[in-house]
Amino acid sequence: MSFWDKIKESINIGDRHSFLQRGEPRNSSLYAFVDVEIGFKDRKIHDIGALRWDKAVFHSNNKQELFDFLNGVDFVCGHNIIHHDAKYLFVQAPCQWGLVDTLYVSPLLFPEKPYHRLVKDDKLVSEQINNPVNDCEKAFDLLMDEVARWDALAEEKKRIYATLLYGFPEFEGFLDFVKAKAEKKSVLADLVRTVYSDRICAHADIERIINEHPCELAYALSLIDTTDHRSITPAWVLRNYPNVEYVIRLLRQTRCKGGCEYCHKAFDANYNLKQFFGYDQFRTYDGESLQENAVYAAVEGKSLLAIFPTGGGKSLTFQLPALMEGRSVHGLTVVISPLQSLMKDQVDNLAEKGITDAVTINGLLDPISRSLAIQRVMDGNASLLYIAPEMLRSKTIEKILLARHVVRFVIDEAHCFSSWGQDFRVDYLYIGKFIREYQKKKGYNSAIPVSCFTATAKQKVVQDICDYFKQTLGLDLHLFASTASRTNLRYSVIHADTDDDKYIMLRSLIAESSCPTIVYVSRTKRTKLLAEKLTRDGYKALPFNGQMDADDKIANQDAFMTDQVRIIVATSAFGMGVDKSDVGLVIHYDISDSLENYVQEAGRAGRNPHLDARCYVLYSDSDLDKHFILLNQTKLSISEIQQVWKAVKEMTKHRMRTCCSALEIARKAGWDDSVSDIETRVRTALAALEQAGYLERGNNVPHVYATGITVKNVDEAHKRITESMLFENDDIENAVRIIKSLISQKHIAKAQDDMAESRVDYLADILGMSKSEVVSAVERMRQEGILADSKDISAYLNDVGESENKSRRLLERFAKLERYIIGRIPENVLKISCKQLNDNAQNEGITTATEKDIRTLLYFLAVKGYARKREDAAHNLEVALMADMETTIKRFERRQEICYFALDWLFKQSTPITGEVNKNGIQFSVVELLNDMNSSRDNLFGILKDVRLEEVEEALLYLSKIGALKLEGGFLVLYNAMDIRRIKDNKLRYKQEDYRMLNEFYRQKIQQVHIVGEYANLMVRDYNSALQYVQDYFQMDYKRFVAKYFKGERLRDIERNITPEKYEQLFGALSDRQMEIISDKESRCIVVAAGPGSGKTRVLVHKLASLLLLEDVKHEQLLMLTFSRVAATEFKQRLMGLIGNAAHFVEIKTFHSYCFDLLGKIGNLDEAKDVVSRAAQMINEGEVEPNRIAKTVLVIDEAQDMSSKEYALVHALLKANEEMRVIAVGDDDQNIYEFRGSDSTYMAQLLKNFDGRFIEMTENYRSSQNIVAFANTFVGKIKGRMKSTPIKSVNKGEGLVCVTFHTSDFMYQSLVNELVGHCGTGTKCVLTHTNEEAAIMVALLRKHGLNSKLVQSMDGFRFWNMAEVRMFLKCVEAGAHTPLITNEVWEESKRKTYSVYSNSSSLCYLQRCLQLFEETNKAKYLTDFKEYIFESSVEDFCDLQNADVVVSTIHKSKGMEYDDVYMLVSGPQYVTDDVLRRYYVGITRAKQRLYIHTNSAIFDLSKIDRRVVDQNQYGMPDEILLQLSHKDVNLGYFKSLKKEVLSLRSGQELYYRNYFLYDILTNKPACQLSHKIQGELSLWAEKGYVVSSASIRFIVAWKPKDAPKEEKEHAVLLVDLTLNKQL
Repeated sequence: MSFWDKIKESINIGDRHSFLQRGEPRNSSLYAFVDVEIGFKDRKIHDIGALRWDKAVFHSNNKQELFDFLNGVDFVCGHNIIHHDAKYLFVQAPCQWGLVDTLYVSPLLFPEKPYHRLVKDDKLVSEQINNPVNDCEKAFDLLMDEVARWDALAEEKKRIYATLLYGFPEFEGFLDFVKAKAEKKSVLADLVRTVYSDRICAHADIERIINEHPCELAYALSLIDTTDHRSITPAWVLRNYPNVEYVIRLLRQTRCKGGCEYCHKAFDANYNLKQFFGYDQFRTYDGESLQENAVYAAVEGKSLLAIFPTGGGKSLTFQLPALMEGRSVHGLTVVISPLQSLMKDQVDNLAEKGITDAVTINGLLDPISRSLAIQRVMDGNASLLYIAPEMLRSKTIEKILLARHVVRFVIDEAHCFSSWGQDFRVDYLYIGKFIREYQKKKGYNSAIPVSCFTATAKQKVVQDICDYFKQTLGLDLHLFASTASRTNLRYSVIHADTDDDKYIMLRSLIAESSCPTIVYVSRTKRTKLLAEKLTRDGYKALPFNGQMDADDKIANQDAFMTDQVRIIVATSAFGMGVDKSDVGLVIHYDISDSLENYVQEAGRAGRNPHLDARCYVLYSDSDLDKHFILLNQTKLSISEIQQVWKAVKEMTKHRMRTCCSALEIARKAGWDDSVSDIETRVRTALAALEQAGYLERGNNVPHVYATGITVKNVDEAHKRITESMLFENDDIENAVRIIKSLISQKHIAKAQDDMAESRVDYLADILGMSKSEVVSAVERMRQEGILADSKDISAYLNDVGESENKSRRLLERFAKLERYIIGRIPENVLKISCKQLNDNAQNEGITTATEKDIRTLLYFLAVKGYARKREDAAHNLEVALMADMETTIKRFERRQEICYFALDWLFKQSTPITGEVNKNGIQFSVVELLNDMNSSRDNLFGILKDVRLEEVEEALLYLSKIGALKLEGGFLVLYNAMDIRRIKDNKLRYKQEDYRMLNEFYRQKIQQVHIVGEYANLMVRDYNSALQYVQDYFQMDYKRFVAKYFKGERLRDIERNITPEKYEQLFGALSDRQMEIISDKESRCIVVAAGPGSGKTRVLVHKLASLLLLEDVKHEQLLMLTFSRVAATEFKQRLMGLIGNAAHFVEIKTFHSYCFDLLGKIGNLDEAKDVVSRAAQMINEGEVEPNRIAKTVLVIDEAQDMSSKEYALVHALLKANEEMRVIAVGDDDQNIYEFRGSDSTYMAQLLKNFDGRFIEMTENYRSSQNIVAFANTFVGKIKGRMKSTPIKSVNKGEGLVCVTFHTSDFMYQSLVNELVGHCGTGTKCVLTHTNEEAAIMVALLRKHGLNSKLVQSMDGFRFWNMAEVRMFLKCVEAGAHTPLITNEVWEESKRKTYSVYSNSSSLCYLQRCLQLFEETNKAKYLTDFKEYIFESSVEDFCDLQNADVVVSTIHKSKGMEYDDVYMLVSGPQYVTDDVLRRYYVGITRAKQRLYIHTNSAIFDLSKIDRRVVDQNQYGMPDEILLQLSHKDVNLGYFKSLKKEVLSLRSGQELYYRNYFLYDILTNKPACQLSHKIQGELSLWAEKGYVVSSASIRFIVAWKPKDAPKEEKEHAVLLVDLTLNKQL
């Protein structure tokens, strides 16, 4: 059915001849104008206005009275009367009047800009609404002008129009009205050819066009008649007659084969080259007419791919055809480019040539400039539109393109389509879909041609681009590629090993040159530093990088282009498309990351082919490592895409579609806000998911509409707005502009769809206002009644049942925390870490506080102007109130009241009848809620008066942010919202196969870095070979190129994102089994049972390095958990040795420390009892911020030490994050902490529950052959072991195992005798079972003149309680006014503490502690330091280097190794697996020799080299050392002695008398011994031992656990007592 047949049927007007009654001549002087107002909802006539030829006026809604008024009239006229008014007037009976429609003839008669003053689009321009008489007057004026214009037409054109348009009711009434005369159709084609002989193709098939598209031909000819190429066919005409563009193309854009005068001139690119650009000829490349050939292909409508070298005239190749088609068919060419600076530069360059046809719409534009640019495109003032690919998602962009005749899409940087290109961009893959949808909406039967451009492309990239357009659009691209190279560029590579060498060489090269210079660096930060350094040295330079402020970028680029500055230091973001012909020097301070980029960047030099230019690379092999690190940081890994997919699944759990921002998705995915370029990464992940068919991303559509106008005209609106109390002076102008725009488009209230012109984002775009300004004005006009209220917000409430109570409880919880936070902000500024603030809140009774809630609240307070907030990557805060405390509290309390009312109101709206919550959401408006609130007499609090719109909006936003409800639409879409529809099932996972294209791209990026490095090395050795290498790279098949230049091992080298030298350094010395663990990138769970001395720590550190350097793991995605702070510190130190400063950003924590982080508390061992369990519970209940647990890899050290609590935590982490991999390394044979719940069977549980891979590491690199054999025999006694393979010694030495069996109860003397007899080289250690045994050994060794160091734990003693530590911490806290400890405060605190405790023997522990903290923490944060000392113990900082002998309990020896180990094994009463494992740990500490002294039979069956039986009976040593703990001193005695105790120092001698210890200097008592130790001393006395001396071991802080909070701590002495046996 034809378009008109459908219309006839819809308005019931019957046969055309009965409708017009052409057989009866009509009197043109008897006419009337009619306008009908129709209700938006009921679609019925609400009002009718009519104006008769005799000036009589009709105004009523009675249809019969109208017909009576029209009696005697021959013509009824109106604007859009055919398809609007007649549809409602002539429903029952056919029309008896001739209908004259002013709409359809208007663009025919007024096709030239500025068009007719009374028409905008298809509507009459009016400042009144709902006034049909006024519209009749406008239509009358328009018709009179149309008649006058018709009369002025040449007779031939009148006949052409009449012949084409008679028979179509849209035009026939007008033609009758002006008494037009039609021509015979047989002569019409010749008439058209004659009249338009020099303006259309002489061989066009006009006969066919007349028969098939007569109306379209009329509109096309009217447009051809215009003298201004900026005149365009209105968008409404193109919608109703889409073939107008097709007809114009046939007449003026289709070159005839026979040749004619028009085609010869119109398609003459050489002629137009001269006309537009003033050039006599096209550029050639070594005689190749590449540019000219590509231009002619475009002019002839072909699609093409052009590969032009940098500076090869690419821009002109698409600009010229665009300008030609802008003139010939008034078409628009859309240029899609990823580079905003390129867009601006090209628009400016054209403007300098006097060509103002180009427009760019991009993110650098302010709202007003954006509005003007959009208007220029819509008005036809642009033939070239530059946009970024992401702009294709904008509904405004889609709308303005649909209104224009798009003749070509130009895609710059086309290599971005290919995963084999140097800059693959997933958002480019949306371009084809957009063009396809655009063509569908325009109704095109043939494809719009595309032109693709790139400066460099391998064969595979070319094939990918061609395949893409063939598959998506059915286009065949014609290839235009140059084989010529730039002959005016001279390349050089200079080796420079250090940065200092590089800078000296850079300065030297610049000093030798006087031409404009570009210096390329790889890092954003370096642009500024290097520019400043050059400027200081007298060479003025400016920086340029993609992260700079837009204004600074533009200013710096302009300064360089206009020669205000000669040197620019830039990243690769600079120069794309920048056409500065006199650049004579390009220096790569850092080599590019690919040959493509290097050739492009070097090609910025010598744009003038007559200028000889130089291109230098200052090269160091470490440059490649920087590129690999940067690639790993920017790479979007499969796990990150899986995290985004998981977030989308969560957000679409109840509804398949969601509207949200990139930042919301990032947070839901668990990404930290500090991740660089976070929104771009989310959009890329979404594009990848869309490409794989998991979701569909629509246009960015805020569903907010400004509809339902209630005022009659602009004057009335202006009056009401001005008089309203709701509008400030600054708001009035915006509101009036909005209402004027809406009123001028009469039928706006009909449309609430994606293309509606009442959409807030569209109004913002065309009026040059921000979205927030438009929303604010629209909602105030709703409140004032100028606009009808519109329910455009959806509220989704919490789960059914408990939902209202849950939301209320949530509100109460957040209110309590918010009140606390506000009350803690001082007058100036609060500087604190998020964790510390949360810890403080919990300690002060806000037990439900979490860091997640605090950040939510602070974000809200900042957004709504309560406070200013700054936060760094470590979540350290600076917060300041914007108003005084009293005002802030009142505002907070008022908001809470509004929130309670709003919740009650919404739940009542949700459950009006059934009492069940509506899961589909409640449709409401802010104004509706506001009015009910202000009119309510029985609200909960009774004090809500004069509530303002902003207050309701703020309360709703607050409820949304805290999770009490979810809002969509309305004012909440002020951000860049994305419309996302999930397609695939919620249970599906994003798979490796889906990641194939991105993975291939990253694989290519790795190879490209190696390839460019090889080029640099070749250039140093052989210039010509290097040039041949480059030529081969671009011209050979890629696989053949790789095979030619990278043979054997080198082929494997270029697959790794690390240089061969670095790889060898990191992994060259590892064993095959160790490399098996390093190389496993697939297994989700790896459990490694690592035997003693197997290099467990080494493997873990190298695995961390591998994860960061060779796999897809970024530092923030990696978590390592250990069981001790000393282990965490060691791993951090070792990792720093491998990968440098990058190790600082890896999270290596103890289980307790990590769990304290999750709870948002400052960790200390006193509170550590249930922290792991609480953290696991919070994860399971979803109470932990996603970014704290969304890790890609979890590494567990000493996994055999996991208890049920640690395993529950690991299990919760893995369950909460299905993408997390876990690597657990431990030795089940070394589980010696069963007494605290450790159980190595949890390693087996991991294997079972998470389908793990089990690996045994049984190569021992520590111990000699005999010791390993002895250990294997001994460990065989343990039941239920995981390892089945015996330990194998890699050490070639035989070693010695000697066991001395004693019959004596005491073996101290015998062991020491043997040790003294073996004195010599090598490290020695004595291992005991108990602390008491260790202390006795120390005293005995000292008596023999041996310097021993004791490693043991002390019950109840915490390192952070040491006096030295407390003083240092006090100094730091006093000086640190921010979360970050400055170097000045740190050093001054050290100076003070070291000075006060210079003669303290325990100061060394603090010194070692600070040294290790400095080494492992690049930035010193107060919370990190507190956590560090709270988790540490004294033995962590024992310096064992200068000890002759180390004495330790077996428990404390784990992880240590010594040349000689002496074990003291007193016979245990019961031999259990726990006992066997403990002694196994002791045995495997020995490297060369193992000596065991025992009175037990436990070693009888073991393989022993030397067995000795000692029948001697030994007594206790003459001297005994007792180390007293808290239990051994009367703690209450110290309460009154704090000052006296703090004046003492560790190591100071005391004297003993009657259970008291006295200060030697003052003779005053300093300590009283407890009853417990008094009893023990009595027992020793019975054996003949008396106290001979005493000394202070530690001075510590203490207070009773049940003491009041306000009670201060006391200073306590922990002493060593030496007992001697009386003879």
